[in-house]
Amino acid sequence: MKKFINVLFMGLVVLGLGYYMAGSYLKDKNTEFAQSFNRYNLLAKRDPKFIQVDYDDANKENDGSYTFYADAYDRQGHWHEIDVHSNDDLDDGQLLKLDTKGSYVKGYQVINPDDLPFKLYRLFMN
Repeated sequence: MKKFINVLFMGLVVLGLGYYMAGSYLKDKNTEFAQSFNRYNLLAKRDPKFIQVDYDDANKENDGSYTFYADAYDRQGHWHEIDVHSNDDLDDGQLLKLDTKGSYVKGYQVINPDDLPFKLYRLFMN
């Protein structure tokens, strides 16, 4: 019985360590697997990111929606690579505030330039 408990404990330690390593590695990656993993990743922070719609960097899907491969920025002005899927009709150059957790995009809303943080206002409006 003691050997079983030791094996069980070591198995839990190995699984926990594996989850921690995978979560730390994948929280900023932009692959499809990383986005799915980040949806439930306890190590990925939920924070807003901001993008500007650019149809030159987008793919039109078969169902009429678009996938934007955008340069996103957080409130501090740090760059992140994000893929955003949209069914809405967005204007080119429009600003979006993304609700993200790691690289997973939960949703977005259209914002005015006045709603941008100051660091990003200078970046997007130049």
